[in-house]
Amino acid sequence: MNAPDSNNGFTLIELLVVLSIIAVIAGIGLGVVSHSGRQFAFQAVRGEIVSLIRYARTNAITEKSMSTVVIDPQKKEIYSYSPRTAGLWHFEDNNGGFSTGAFGNNAALLGDVAILYGRIGNGLMMAGAAAGYAQCGSVSVISENQGIIIECWISPSMVSTMSQRDIIRLDDGAISIEPDDSIKFTYGSLNAQTSPSSISYQQWSNVVMTFEPDYTLPDGSGTLSLKLNNILLAEEKGIPAIMPGRRNLTASSAGSPFTGMVDEVRASLMAEIGRLKLEPDIILSDDTGQPLPQAIVIQFDKKGNLRTPVSKVMFTSSSTRDSFTLEVTSSGTVRIY
Repeated sequence: MNAPDSNNGFTLIELLVVLSIIAVIAGIGLGVVSHSGRQFAFQAVRGEIVSLIRYARTNAITEKSMSTVVIDPQKKEIYSYSPRTAGLWHFEDNNGGFSTGAFGNNAALLGDVAILYGRIGNGLMMAGAAAGYAQCGSVSVISENQGIIIECWISPSMVSTMSQRDIIRLDDGAISIEPDDSIKFTYGSLNAQTSPSSISYQQWSNVVMTFEPDYTLPDGSGTLSLKLNNILLAEEKGIPAIMPGRRNLTASSAGSPFTGMVDEVRASLMAEIGRLKLEPDIILSDDTGQPLPQAIVIQFDKKGNLRTPVSKVMFTSSSTRDSFTLEVTSSGTVRIY
């Protein structure tokens, strides 16, 4: 009978060699998995960017208003805005001195006012003899560079004394007819005023006043504009220098009463509808590979078309070296390649 072999088994050196080989293989596998994970994450970001921009375009079409997408290379963020109605008054009824408004903001009818046949259904008639006006409630501006849109239909009556007449008044602004029959929009320290004799008496006109922030600048500046019957008649660029807070809104005013009819008053505020935070390793550049010097602003009109052309944007992952280019055509189509 043979004696047992005392040399069966593995030596310590052999075990260490095997463990080293296993560690190397595991490290390679983990590296591959980690790289693949970053690639998948980068591809997912591409889909999220496309979804955010397409949603903004769809919102512009369904809401029949402008939508804005901002690609900010400094903050590594992409965010979108669209107007949201903050107040709406049709002036269809008079219930004990109040006319029903949206969101519980009923308008208090004060002075010489009446509900008569207006532009759409009924409207608000102000004779001016007793400084008639409607206290419509308030809208809340949450930041100094928040966009705001105020629109209404007006049918002014001829007056014997030419003086300022407020169509709409806010705490720090007003839309008024001036003594020279121009229309003036004041918002904070900004003023946009049309040329003299812009107003038409005894007929309905649509007035739209907008403060649109410049999203590429951090100082709260923007453009104040005034449209009459969908024609841009006046604008001014600058900083309105307003403080955030609630603004009381009236149709006409006690101090400078409007004479005539006002109907379909709407106040809208620009509200965020989407935001995407990019990973720190993602680099944003133009289609030539140069880093973006400032934010890219994409704006869709109410038909979903681009308001102004925008350059292509390249997104590159510094960790995986993967990249893709974003293009938005004039018709609003989003392309990724």
